[in-house]
Amino acid sequence: MTHEQATSLLQIYGKAWETRDPDLITTIFTENATYHDPKEPLNTGRDEIRKYWETKVIGEQEDIHFDLLHVWIDGDDVIAEWHATFKDIKRSLHIDMMEVAIFSVVENKFGSLREYYKTVKTEL
Repeated sequence: MTHEQATSLLQIYGKAWETRDPDLITTIFTENATYHDPKEPLNTGRDEIRKYWETKVIGEQEDIHFDLLHVWIDGDDVIAEWHATFKDIKRSLHIDMMEVAIFSVVENKFGSLREYYKTVKTEL
């Protein structure tokens, strides 16, 4: 995967997050992809990724802003760093997040995602 292809997929990721679009997020993952948020159970396959997105993003977040900072390619892996902010409506918090995510690439889509992040939480 080229840097441009990876950046394009990551921009779709950001747009899907900002618009809270579960249909869009599944377009960048393979059918059997895995999505690993370290604070949540492993999600396997597009259907589970979609359900995770519906629960976490649609059900708990709003006013989302995503800023892709860096993208690196290492063989069949894409490493991305971004900054995001959003309202956690479930807990009445403002979240300011710095994240690094590692994606494996399979046939020009993401076959897996592993997230690593640090958040600063303040009350709304």
